[in-house]
Amino acid sequence: MKNGNWFKILGVVILTVVVSLITIKLSGSSPVSLAGSSVYDRVISSGTIRACYVVYPPASIKDPNTGKLSGVFVQTLDKAAENMGLKVDWNTEVGWGDMIEALNSSKCDIIGSPSWSNSTRGKSAEFSEPVYYSAINAYVRASDNRFNSDVTVANNANYKLATIDGETSQLIASRQFPNAKTLQLPQLTDVSQMLLNVVDGKVDMAFLEPTVANAYIKNNPGKVKNVSVVKPVVIYGNVMMIKKGEFTFKSTIDNALIELLNNGYVDGVINGFEKDYPGGFYRAAPPYVVAK
Repeated sequence: MKNGNWFKILGVVILTVVVSLITIKLSGSSPVSLAGSSVYDRVISSGTIRACYVVYPPASIKDPNTGKLSGVFVQTLDKAAENMGLKVDWNTEVGWGDMIEALNSSKCDIIGSPSWSNSTRGKSAEFSEPVYYSAINAYVRASDNRFNSDVTVANNANYKLATIDGETSQLIASRQFPNAKTLQLPQLTDVSQMLLNVVDGKVDMAFLEPTVANAYIKNNPGKVKNVSVVKPVVIYGNVMMIKKGEFTFKSTIDNALIELLNNGYVDGVINGFEKDYPGGFYRAAPPYVVAK
C-alpha cells in the first residue's frame, strides 16, 4: 500500500478518537458513571432486588423446615423494597468471606444480612445506613478470672482466641490482639461455635455481640461470661453491603432505610426480637431534637 493511503487511514483514526473524546466531554458521560448506575438500572427495570445473606439471628433467621427467612434485617429490607414498589429475591446464602465476591460477580445486588462496617470491608464495598449498632464483647469461661480487670491481657502468645475466617472476630484478633494465638474456624461455622470452643478449653477467649452470646448463655447457664461489660472491645454499625462504586443504588437503599428508621418501623421490628435477644441492640439515635 502506498504511504499516502497509510497517512489517510491514520488521519481518519485520529479524527475518530478526537471526536469520540469531545463527544464524551460534552455529554458529561463516561464509562465509569454508567457502570456506577448499572445495579440501580437492573433493579428498577426488573422490579427485584436480588439479596444474598448470611444466616445470623436475630438479624437474619432461616427456618430449617421451610427455608423461610425472617429477622430484623430481612423484614427491614423487605419493607424498604415494598415502599419502593419492588420486591426482594433472597436468592443465595453465602459465607462471611464470600460476601464481597458475591457482589463483584453480580450474584446479588446487596448483602441483605448485617455486616459490621469496618475499614477493611470499606475498601471493597459500599455500606448502607446502619440499621442498628452492636457492641462486640469478650467472652471467657465462667470460672476464668484472668481477664476480669483488663481484656488486653489476652494480647499474649500464652493465650488463644477463637476466630472465623472472613468474620469480624478475625479482624479484632489481628488488630487488637496480634500477639495472641488463634484457632481459625471455617467461614460457614455458626458463630456460637466460638463459645463452645471457649467452654471446651480449646481457646481462652471469643469475641461476639450480646444477641448471640446471651442466647447461648440462656441455654447454657454458668458456662461463659462477658469480661468487657463496662467497655466493649469495639462497637460497629450493622449495615447492608453494596458493590463498590454503586452510589445510585446505595443512595436509593439509604433513603428507604432512613424513612423506616425515622417513622419507627425499625424500632417496632427490634421490639419483636428484643425479648429473645436482650441487650444486643444499640438503636440508631434520631437526627433531631423534639422541641419542648
